[in-house]
Amino acid sequence: MSESVDDVVLPRFFKVFLSETSSELMALPMSFIEHLEDPLPQTAKLQGTGGGVWTVNFKKIRDCAYFTSGWSTFAEDHKLKDGEFLTFVYDGSHTFEVSVFGRSGCKEIRAAVETVDLSDASSDKEEEEEEEEEEEEEEESSMDDDSDEEEEESDDDSSFIAGEDDEISQSIYPVGSEDTASNAEVVAGFSNLEVESNPCFTTTRKNRIYELLIPATVVKEHGLTFCNRLKYIDGEGILYGDKGKWSDDRICFKGWDRICRRNRLKENDRVHCEMLHIRKKVHSIKITVTRGRG
Repeated sequence: MSESVDDVVLPRFFKVFLSETSSELMALPMSFIEHLEDPLPQTAKLQGTGGGVWTVNFKKIRDCAYFTSGWSTFAEDHKLKDGEFLTFVYDGSHTFEVSVFGRSGCKEIRAAVETVDLSDASSDKEEEEEEEEEEEEEEESSMDDDSDEEEEESDDDSSFIAGEDDEISQSIYPVGSEDTASNAEVVAGFSNLEVESNPCFTTTRKNRIYELLIPATVVKEHGLTFCNRLKYIDGEGILYGDKGKWSDDRICFKGWDRICRRNRLKENDRVHCEMLHIRKKVHSIKITVTRGRG
């Protein structure tokens, strides 16, 4: 089946959802900015595959565009989990069609909007009204007969009700060894799909504060590559650093002095650096500072 013209020409991108960096806002790829309107619209529409539409604020911070206010609601309504893929198809104006792919790799329908067929609803209402009228007539005609037999049938009714309750309790709460085993297998299966832990290293404040040097052993051990520009993510927000290279081919990133100053790093402080990546290509470094004594 050939693609339609719209499928070919509409710009699109994909993102991997990471709760640590994408729960409150979502960054669009820098290379995608050329497809956006200038000036950037204040809001955008996110249309889910379940039929709902969410309004989010659109904001440009330096050279990157973000979905800000409203994005957390979209993520929560769609129950996004770490490692799930999102695809965004842009209509060239204000709307993005968003699809969610679970960790199994399959497209999933989430946050579905319930639809009602008005013709079916009206016919159902008429049927309900007719049934209610019939029930009222039956109750009136049998009221006298029931009152005469009420005492005689009381014992039978009580035993019948007790039996009915027993049957209901058994059907609502079936617990068997087979069900328990299958549930455990499902849980184990999901645990195997957890996102691979990110490579990390620890550094301290050095005399050369303008560049962050990535240890060659960590790069080689994990087979990492790097974007030409990455994000430094600390408790204050996001800063950017451009890629550099030493004469012995060691990888470093500039702009590290701003992180040192912003976090008031001292000689005895230790900086834990977690490298966030997609398919081994590092795009961000999450920074946690542990204060030293002295």
